[in-house]
Amino acid sequence: MPRPHEWTFGTHQAWLESPDVLWMKIRGATTLEDGVAILEIYREVGSHQRFYLVTDLSEATTIDLKARDHVSWNSHTEWFHGAIYIGAGLVQRAVANSMSFFHSLTGKATLPQHFVSTENEARALIADERSLLDR
Repeated sequence: MPRPHEWTFGTHQAWLESPDVLWMKIRGATTLEDGVAILEIYREVGSHQRFYLVTDLSEATTIDLKARDHVSWNSHTEWFHGAIYIGAGLVQRAVANSMSFFHSLTGKATLPQHFVSTENEARALIADERSLLDR
Protein backbone atom coordinates (compact mmCIF):
# COMPACT_ATOMS: atom_id res chain seq x y z
CA MET A 1 0.00 0.00 0.00
CA PRO A 2 1.30 3.48 -0.72
CA ARG A 3 0.43 4.88 2.74
CA PRO A 4 1.66 3.55 6.06
CA HIS A 5 -0.53 1.06 7.87
CA GLU A 6 -1.44 3.64 10.50
CA TRP A 7 -3.61 6.74 10.22
CA THR A 8 -4.49 9.61 12.55
CA PHE A 9 -7.44 11.91 11.84
CA GLY A 10 -8.80 14.39 14.32
CA THR A 11 -8.62 12.74 17.74
CA HIS A 12 -9.00 9.27 16.23
CA GLN A 13 -6.62 6.54 15.09
CA ALA A 14 -6.72 3.60 12.73
CA TRP A 15 -4.20 0.87 12.05
CA LEU A 16 -4.05 -2.26 9.96
CA GLU A 17 -3.05 -5.44 11.76
CA SER A 18 -1.83 -8.24 9.54
CA PRO A 19 -3.32 -10.11 7.91
CA ASP A 20 -6.75 -8.43 7.66
CA VAL A 21 -7.95 -6.47 10.69
CA LEU A 22 -8.51 -2.72 10.52
CA TRP A 23 -8.67 -1.30 14.04
CA MET A 24 -10.21 2.10 14.72
CA LYS A 25 -10.12 3.97 18.00
CA ILE A 26 -12.70 6.74 18.10
CA ARG A 27 -12.12 9.38 20.81
CA GLY A 28 -14.54 12.21 21.43
CA ALA A 29 -16.77 13.68 18.76
CA THR A 30 -16.75 12.53 15.14
CA THR A 31 -17.24 15.22 12.49
CA LEU A 32 -18.10 15.04 8.81
CA GLU A 33 -14.39 15.54 8.07
CA ASP A 34 -13.63 12.50 10.23
CA GLY A 35 -16.29 10.55 8.33
CA VAL A 36 -14.63 11.46 5.03
CA ALA A 37 -11.27 10.29 6.41
CA ILE A 38 -12.79 7.04 7.70
CA LEU A 39 -14.33 6.27 4.32
CA GLU A 40 -11.02 6.95 2.56
CA ILE A 41 -9.25 4.51 4.90
CA TYR A 42 -11.91 1.86 4.23
CA ARG A 43 -11.54 2.46 0.49
CA GLU A 44 -7.75 2.29 0.62
CA VAL A 45 -7.62 -0.94 2.61
CA GLY A 46 -10.61 -2.46 0.83
CA SER A 47 -9.09 -1.86 -2.60
CA HIS A 48 -6.29 -4.26 -1.63
CA GLN A 49 -8.12 -6.84 0.48
CA ARG A 50 -11.24 -7.64 2.46
CA PHE A 51 -10.89 -6.92 6.15
CA TYR A 52 -12.49 -7.18 9.54
CA LEU A 53 -13.32 -3.77 10.92
CA VAL A 54 -12.98 -3.40 14.69
CA THR A 55 -14.10 0.00 15.98
CA ASP A 56 -13.54 0.88 19.62
CA LEU A 57 -16.29 3.32 20.61
CA SER A 58 -15.63 3.24 24.35
CA GLU A 59 -14.28 6.83 24.29
CA ALA A 60 -16.61 8.16 21.57
CA THR A 61 -19.01 10.94 22.53
CA THR A 62 -21.02 12.03 19.49
CA ILE A 63 -21.12 11.06 15.85
CA ASP A 64 -22.28 13.74 13.44
CA LEU A 65 -25.32 12.60 11.43
CA LYS A 66 -23.71 13.70 8.16
CA ALA A 67 -20.55 11.75 9.03
CA ARG A 68 -22.53 8.60 9.79
CA ASP A 69 -24.58 8.92 6.61
CA HIS A 70 -21.49 9.60 4.48
CA VAL A 71 -19.73 6.47 5.71
CA SER A 72 -22.87 4.34 5.72
CA TRP A 73 -24.07 5.18 2.22
CA ASN A 74 -20.65 5.18 0.52
CA SER A 75 -19.08 2.07 2.02
CA HIS A 76 -19.01 -1.10 -0.06
CA THR A 77 -19.79 -4.37 1.69
CA GLU A 78 -17.27 -6.18 -0.51
CA TRP A 79 -14.50 -4.37 1.38
CA PHE A 80 -15.41 -6.07 4.66
CA HIS A 81 -15.61 -9.52 6.21
CA GLY A 82 -17.67 -7.93 9.00
CA ALA A 83 -17.75 -5.16 11.59
CA ILE A 84 -17.20 -5.44 15.32
CA TYR A 85 -17.89 -2.60 17.72
CA ILE A 86 -16.21 -2.46 21.13
CA GLY A 87 -17.92 -0.57 23.92
CA ALA A 88 -20.91 0.65 21.94
CA GLY A 89 -23.63 2.11 24.10
CA LEU A 90 -27.31 1.36 23.76
CA VAL A 91 -27.93 4.34 21.46
CA GLN A 92 -24.93 3.48 19.25
CA ARG A 93 -26.14 -0.12 18.96
CA ALA A 94 -29.67 0.99 18.12
CA VAL A 95 -28.43 3.39 15.43
CA ALA A 96 -26.14 0.75 13.88
CA ASN A 97 -28.91 -1.85 13.84
CA SER A 98 -31.48 0.56 12.45
CA MET A 99 -29.10 1.72 9.69
CA SER A 100 -28.46 -1.90 8.74
CA PHE A 101 -32.19 -2.61 8.70
CA PHE A 102 -32.89 0.52 6.62
CA HIS A 103 -30.18 -0.44 4.12
CA SER A 104 -31.69 -3.89 3.74
CA LEU A 105 -35.10 -2.33 3.01
CA THR A 106 -33.61 -0.13 0.28
CA GLY A 107 -31.74 -3.01 -1.35
CA LYS A 108 -28.25 -1.99 -0.19
CA ALA A 109 -26.21 -4.97 0.93
CA THR A 110 -25.43 -5.16 4.63
CA LEU A 111 -22.53 -6.74 6.45
CA PRO A 112 -22.44 -8.79 9.62
CA GLN A 113 -21.99 -6.61 12.69
CA HIS A 114 -21.27 -7.61 16.25
CA PHE A 115 -21.07 -5.78 19.55
CA VAL A 116 -18.56 -6.74 22.23
CA SER A 117 -17.17 -5.23 25.42
CA THR A 118 -13.43 -5.85 25.07
CA GLU A 119 -10.62 -6.21 22.57
CA ASN A 120 -10.17 -9.85 23.67
CA GLU A 121 -13.81 -10.57 22.81
CA ALA A 122 -13.29 -8.95 19.39
CA ARG A 123 -10.20 -11.09 18.75
CA ALA A 124 -12.05 -14.25 19.79
CA LEU A 125 -14.95 -13.37 17.49
CA ILE A 126 -12.56 -12.86 14.56
CA ALA A 127 -10.92 -16.22 15.28
CA ASP A 128 -14.38 -17.87 15.26
CA GLU A 129 -15.29 -16.11 11.99
CA ARG A 130 -12.02 -17.21 10.38
CA SER A 131 -12.63 -20.81 11.39
CA LEU A 132 -16.03 -20.64 9.65
CA LEU A 133 -14.46 -19.17 6.50
CA ASP A 134 -11.83 -21.91 6.44
CA ARG A 135 -14.48 -24.64 6.33
